Amino acid sequence: MLRIGIKRDAESIDLNVEGRLMGPWVRELEKCWQAESLSGRERPIVVNLTSVTFVDSGGRALLTEMRRAGVILVPTGCLMNLIVDEIEAQVENARPN
Repeated sequence: MLRIGIKRDAESIDLNVEGRLMGPWVRELEKCWQAESLSGRERPIVVNLTSVTFVDSGGRALLTEMRRAGVILVPTGCLMNLIVDEIEAQVENARPN
């Protein structure tokens, strides 16, 4: 199960993700992200991953795509810090010099 809370304020759009980012729930996060991205609001999107307990390969791929698009990923805990560090390194290595 996955829960996605959305908070919009003057500085950012925050997506608070709780639970397991896997299977069909990956698509739900993608839909939320795309809807907020296409809303026409010029604010950064921040994805709070502090309550995520598991990420499958599809979830990792989506988080990587989101990061490449400029989304800010906020992890907490060993698992999410490791995953986000790997995503950051992958995105950084993919940038042209």
